[in-house]
Amino acid sequence: MKQNYLHEMLELADDQKDKLATAFEKVISLNGWVNVEPVVEDDSRVETPGLFSWFSARGPQVPVGTLVFEGEDRLVSLGVSHGTGRNASDILEHEGIHAPASWQLKQDHPKRGFVWEVRKEELVTNLAADFLMEATYKLCPTPQERLWTAAVNLLDQTH
Repeated sequence: MKQNYLHEMLELADDQKDKLATAFEKVISLNGWVNVEPVVEDDSRVETPGLFSWFSARGPQVPVGTLVFEGEDRLVSLGVSHGTGRNASDILEHEGIHAPASWQLKQDHPKRGFVWEVRKEELVTNLAADFLMEATYKLCPTPQERLWTAAVNLLDQTH
């Protein structure tokens, strides 16, 4: 059975982390995912082209933070894909950006990024929004203002 999703784009400023937290709450109640990334100029996006990206030791130039929830019997998954390589943990540590203690680190890979899991009941959406926005901003090597876009994808319950 094919599942349909409702899509919404959000533009977020530094003082709008509550909008992202609200989107996270919707995802946790309806199932789906949210991708959030810092806004950068298109000419600042320097990605490794085509086949060479398979052999690159780094992920995407512009980091993407993700929250995914796929059902009541599942954990909430949060991640940050980035192109910072092996230095990402050190950068976040230096900037004082820490995942909440209830999040269990499942992956810290220089190319695929970070993945944490947390029980739905233990997720504080305001902390998750703050963490993903700050982590993607600090891991972004290209100059940008403190603005983000978020793609919200919710399972359509009407079908």
